[in-house]
Amino acid sequence: MRVLLLTDRLSARGGADWHLMQVVTSVAAAGAAVTVAYGRREDGGRLPGRVTGVTVRGLGSPVADGSRLGRLARLLEGCDVVHVQNVMNPVALRTAVATGRAVVTVQDHRVFCPGPGRTLPGGERCDRTTSRAACAECLPDAGYLERNLELTRARLEALQGARLVVLSSYMAAELAVAGLAGAEVIPPWFEPASERCGVGGAFLLGGRLVPHKGVMDAWAAWMAAGRPLPLRVAGEGSLAQRLDGAERLGWLGQEALRGELQRARALLFPSFWQEPFGILGVQALAQGTPVVVADNGGTGDWSDAGCIRVAAGDVEAMAGAVQRLVAEPTLALRLGLQGQAMVAERFARREIEPRLLGLYENVQRGIRS
Repeated sequence: MRVLLLTDRLSARGGADWHLMQVVTSVAAAGAAVTVAYGRREDGGRLPGRVTGVTVRGLGSPVADGSRLGRLARLLEGCDVVHVQNVMNPVALRTAVATGRAVVTVQDHRVFCPGPGRTLPGGERCDRTTSRAACAECLPDAGYLERNLELTRARLEALQGARLVVLSSYMAAELAVAGLAGAEVIPPWFEPASERCGVGGAFLLGGRLVPHKGVMDAWAAWMAAGRPLPLRVAGEGSLAQRLDGAERLGWLGQEALRGELQRARALLFPSFWQEPFGILGVQALAQGTPVVVADNGGTGDWSDAGCIRVAAGDVEAMAGAVQRLVAEPTLALRLGLQGQAMVAERFARREIEPRLLGLYENVQRGIRS
């Protein structure tokens, strides 16, 4: 089988990048000839030895631009399956889907939402049908709103007829509302750690340090709790310099990140927007580390075990969870074990990987479920 994966970037940062590498490694190990085409390559972005990498600049464009997609048609001619991840260029999406051999993983709200991730300015989940009137509250600039509405319509039209994959039931429901029903939920798989490194002596905050991730809420909660344990921050972003008193680690490789998760009392996962899935949260649970999580979006697929759930933006509730986990270390251990057990049952590789490979086989054979 010849598989072509299309992505906006080749990077080693963030959950989406980790998931892409999981897919690439899995498909290559199954014997497929794999090529990854990417719009840009960032520091740390590497492919396994048997995988071919090709730069196609237009894949990194979020707008309808076909000027730098010249190599794409030739790549598509030679593949049995084309798997699209994190590509927002409607021209590239339409070209891939037109082959009839496309699988598209939707991990980004921009496919169906012109605003800030189906989240209203006050933090509530948006249940409105996309329209100029409905979206004006989030996008008050008329010109910007019109451009984003046009882009959203173009992306939705480009995906008609594609086999869609999402990581959470939340994203499947949102796509159905947007007119793309039938997406298959295939989350990443996770390997639970064999042992836990004690109760943990710090709290961990990770990922992109940007406003919609609720970063400042987590920091404010830690401060309000009295800074009872150190706050370590694995990630980068525009808010990094505002986290006074925290220990900034920058972006970490997967091995170093697992070590930080194993040594943490808990992961703080404060996303303000509707999180599409929340890979880092499940990675923490796999290490036996509990998660204090904002209860929104796709986190509902895993936050029922090993977690203390709070409302998005509720700094007081998150501070209370921090204090409780410091005062009751046995609670942290108990939650961690519960989370690990859930991961082993719900996100086992033996259950999930065959579903992905089976989807590829159906695409190659022209079978639609």
